[in-house]
Amino acid sequence: MEIKPIKNETDYQEALQEIEALFDASINTPEGQKLEILTTLVEVYEQQYYPIEPPSPIEAILYHLESRYSDVSVLIEGLKRRGVSEEIMKKLLRKV
Repeated sequence: MEIKPIKNETDYQEALQEIEALFDASINTPEGQKLEILTTLVEVYEQQYYPIEPPSPIEAILYHLESRYSDVSVLIEGLKRRGVSEEIMKKLLRKV
């Protein structure tokens, strides 16, 4: 594959296929350099056409708790001790 700008979905899919073929290329080789360039082009294209929105603060907190196998009730008790409003805690519980 010739390295070129990714301007449409076809270019994007071709670049992904080439990346997959080059995935195990060693660094500092022509294949490794091609892989690095293609991944950069794909990242730019994805940022423009497939942006990932950041989570809401509550979603981020819940993910953090879930990923550490922590219980929401522990968080809520801590929030109560720190004077966090009931409204915030209700929003948090609705997401659970």
